[in-house]
Amino acid sequence: MTVPMPTYSKKVLDEFASRQWTRAIALLKKRYGLPDEDCKDIFQEAFIVLWSDNNSGKLDGMTASLGTYFLGICINKARELLRSQGKMAAVDIDDAIASKAFVEEKADEILYAFDDDQPLVEKKQKIVRQIVKDLPSPCDKLLWGFFRDNFSMTTLAQMFHYKTANAAKVTKHRCQEKFKQRYIALVNALLK
Repeated sequence: MTVPMPTYSKKVLDEFASRQWTRAIALLKKRYGLPDEDCKDIFQEAFIVLWSDNNSGKLDGMTASLGTYFLGICINKARELLRSQGKMAAVDIDDAIASKAFVEEKADEILYAFDDDQPLVEKKQKIVRQIVKDLPSPCDKLLWGFFRDNFSMTTLAQMFHYKTANAAKVTKHRCQEKFKQRYIALVNALLK
């Protein structure tokens, strides 16, 4: 069941920004090797986009978490910056095939080719939702509960009648591996 995302108040968005600051900056530094100033600028630009999307009602009916949506904006802003600086260069195929970053970037390029009207974040979310939906039970519900609904492992253990939170955690890890295999298979099929 998907719950439409409400329009957020200024206070809620401000609190959200302070919680996301460390996470977004760390992601931008790790994934793109950007300096602090660029990361801060990207965060601010992404937050302005989020604020605008919220005020325009674009977030109404969105099924992804606000954090996922926001990080998607940050990633797109980082790529825009790197392209404008000429730093998004072609990668040597032999070296990059084994790299996770290469697979993610290729997947992004493939997703851009589908439909320019639909934002990349929405396309990724649609693919992720379909992969999770196709996973066997309890993986489908367990992954949604953890990643989308932010339930703790203790809560998930109770919901799915596991004896301990660690037992639920082991199952979640196995489910994540199944998801990863299906995601990689899909990307590889699209690259052929």
